[in-house]
Amino acid sequence: MKRPVPFITLRSNHKLAPVKVARLSLLGLLSVVISNAHASGLEYTKQSILPLFETGNYAELTYAYVDPNIEGTDVAGGLDAQGNPIGAGNHHIDDMMDDLHLYSAAIKIAPNDRTALALLYDEPFGVDTLYQAGSEFNNAMGTTEARVDTQGLTLLGGGKVVDNLWLYGGLEYQKAEGFVTLAQQFAGDPIYYQFKTADSSAAIIPVLGVAYEMPDIMLRAALTWRGEGKHNFDAQESLLVDNKTLNAILRTQGPTDYNNIPAGIKGAIGLPEVKFGNTKLGFKTPQSVNLDFQTGLSEEYQLLGMLNARWVEWSAFEIAPHAMTQVVGEPLAEYKKDAYSVEMALGKQFSPKLAGEVRVGYDSGTGEPLSLLGPYDTVKTLALGGSYDLTDALSVSAGAQYMWFEGGKAYSELPIDKSLNERALANFDDGDGYALGVKVGYHF
Repeated sequence: MKRPVPFITLRSNHKLAPVKVARLSLLGLLSVVISNAHASGLEYTKQSILPLFETGNYAELTYAYVDPNIEGTDVAGGLDAQGNPIGAGNHHIDDMMDDLHLYSAAIKIAPNDRTALALLYDEPFGVDTLYQAGSEFNNAMGTTEARVDTQGLTLLGGGKVVDNLWLYGGLEYQKAEGFVTLAQQFAGDPIYYQFKTADSSAAIIPVLGVAYEMPDIMLRAALTWRGEGKHNFDAQESLLVDNKTLNAILRTQGPTDYNNIPAGIKGAIGLPEVKFGNTKLGFKTPQSVNLDFQTGLSEEYQLLGMLNARWVEWSAFEIAPHAMTQVVGEPLAEYKKDAYSVEMALGKQFSPKLAGEVRVGYDSGTGEPLSLLGPYDTVKTLALGGSYDLTDALSVSAGAQYMWFEGGKAYSELPIDKSLNERALANFDDGDGYALGVKVGYHF
């Protein structure tokens, strides 16, 4: 894989009443989940805006390594023309999630103590899935694989409208590109589908927020709305079908291009007359709302409490390439419900230079049916992190996170026999994974 879960450091020069510690520096580990084993849907990060609230002028660089693991079994070799199962099924599906390497960066400039500008870079959404040989999702023509990459650059500006109240907003420039291949059984025959964007797409996304602060007790509550990103691609689709009878009729050796199947044969078996090739695809990355809250809990023990709550409108998301959607009768990717997540953390200052935290999280997932590109539902996390001030200006943070993924069934709705409705393609086991990350922060 390539991506999920950078670290965020919360830092403040404000004291908890008359404490001796000059600065409370705490590391926050973002949730990890990929459309195939991370956060809900296609999420890699929670698109945090917290660097905007760092003290003074500030810059940070973050790297995270994520290793999710999800396995399962397929259930059958497909359906014949009458809708009857073919093959024994129950082939083992090896770990189909690639490791991820995630990067993020931020720079914040404070012209004065009442205004701030920040430029934030992250990789918010993505897919990195590859099914190994040995299951239903491979055949002689290829394998099931998906690679989707996004990059986001967000410019934010904010200011105090009264002493404790901030308003902020800006725009995100988001790029996306990718490809998907599907090797499966369709009506009892192997098929191989390819979809690839011709180039990247760019979207401009609005971001708005409000925050309330009480520095004396390190209290801050920030509510941030991020709009949907509207992407439009030039792309190409192709579909190969390996049916021996059809190959004999057409006098071809090997798989047949869907475009070369005569219209009469398509009509006889209930397939639509559509053309694969150059196409246009539009899809939207979902809108979201983040609540980031922190407050000092104990002056004596130097404790800080933190909470992040997030809502993402995955129910409005779908990727539906024209030709394949007409043939199969369903989008390539969609989700049945919105996702909600919450993380709670407790941080402690151990010395003027050293701080640490423990963090637990829960993500509701997007429900069944699971997508082959992201076969997990709820996600639970446990993280430990620490931050050390090398100098008054320079700090290093590091941490580790463990993840538990809930499995389930992936389905496909085939138009061969409508009375069958949905059939299970695979049963995915509960999975797990871990993430390691490091961040360097500099105040200037």
